[in-house]
Amino acid sequence: MTPYEETNQQDASPQTPQPKSSTGNSQGISQIVVTAILVAVSFAAGWFGNGYANRQNIATGDQRLVLQAWNAIDQNFVVTSAINQKKMAYAAINAIVGTLGDTGHSRFETPEEFQQEQQDLQNQATVGIGVYISGGGSQPLTIDAIIPNSPAAKSGKLRPGDEIVGVNGQSIKGMSEEQSHALIDGKAGTQVTLTILRPSVSKTATFDVTLTRAAFTAPTAVSYIIPGTHIVLIQLTDFSQDADSQLRAELKAALAQHVTGIILDLRGNPGGYLQQAQAVSSEFIPAGKGKNVLIEKTRTSEQPVPVLPGGVATNVPLVILVDNNTASAAEITAGAVRELRPDVRLVGRTTFGTGTILSTYLLSDGSALVLGTDEWLLPNGDSTYHHGIVPDQKVALPTNVVPVSPLVAKEANLSLQQIKNSGDTQLLQALQDLSS
Repeated sequence: MTPYEETNQQDASPQTPQPKSSTGNSQGISQIVVTAILVAVSFAAGWFGNGYANRQNIATGDQRLVLQAWNAIDQNFVVTSAINQKKMAYAAINAIVGTLGDTGHSRFETPEEFQQEQQDLQNQATVGIGVYISGGGSQPLTIDAIIPNSPAAKSGKLRPGDEIVGVNGQSIKGMSEEQSHALIDGKAGTQVTLTILRPSVSKTATFDVTLTRAAFTAPTAVSYIIPGTHIVLIQLTDFSQDADSQLRAELKAALAQHVTGIILDLRGNPGGYLQQAQAVSSEFIPAGKGKNVLIEKTRTSEQPVPVLPGGVATNVPLVILVDNNTASAAEITAGAVRELRPDVRLVGRTTFGTGTILSTYLLSDGSALVLGTDEWLLPNGDSTYHHGIVPDQKVALPTNVVPVSPLVAKEANLSLQQIKNSGDTQLLQALQDLSS
């Protein structure tokens, strides 16, 4: 599901590295990476003149290859209008980071991408209409859930299951989700008209809903006590700065209603701050001497990160849902809880396998190098890098089945039977585990 904000992944200057998706302290970057990046950005910023001899003085060995290639293009390529030094610099940095093999984690971000990521991790208000969607392309673009207190929620005119078939009078049939985004997104205070098909009422009749885009904040943690059970489903969408405080509030509210089992849904969770992984994990693990959420490994040392005292659900039966997009801080939590609480089961698919801890180095134009400067290990010292965490119960989600989220369940007031009929095999396995 994709919120209309543009959410997603996760971690600024070498003097002030900022923690992120599994972020820890900054370590030194290899000289060749730093020099090549600085060379590329420096050229783009016009810091060097055309004197090639002066450029070569800052690089040695293989680093000179970058300078030589840059100079050849800059001085000799015949179609001068095609030479864009910023694009060249960005492409060079992207290529260098790509050689590291830290796929999905270490990366280069443009100024716009970096700012958006910071807003997401700080859970700042975003501008949009406030719906989660799925589909696009050959599938209908379907509204899966309405974000509370958003323009869509306040209108009262949209429901989960509605299909968006047009935007501002233009058909979006066959458009990808990203293409539809471009039409639906806009500035605060502006309006957008959606053409809606409600299959539960008619297979052909449509109606228009006009919404005024506005700022809203999507919840990080949402819970739903499944009717007919004493089991609460809690979804954590990321590990932004308020993840633990929101989770803790949902846990306390559920325990006050005497739940006897918890399903923690980390499917699709891309991670966030390392400190939040420590705090969230500690809600489910009894603290004690030698109990660590993870081990933070640098090039020269290892440092345990301890379980924090005061967890509110350290002895409540628990199942954690994971999938191939459970990454970074979410993997840390899943691995730590399972290892330190043998009664806990992981259900779903093997996790992403990030394994690195990110530090962010801010470059001169506001772009950023997000780099894995440390590695994180499970409490027993095992690494998950590039191979992820294998669940105790491997359960695939059927094709075209949308996972049941607490937000969807709450808005639709789903019954136990409706959840069983949803086709969410991973959730059903978790229910079976806790029921037995």
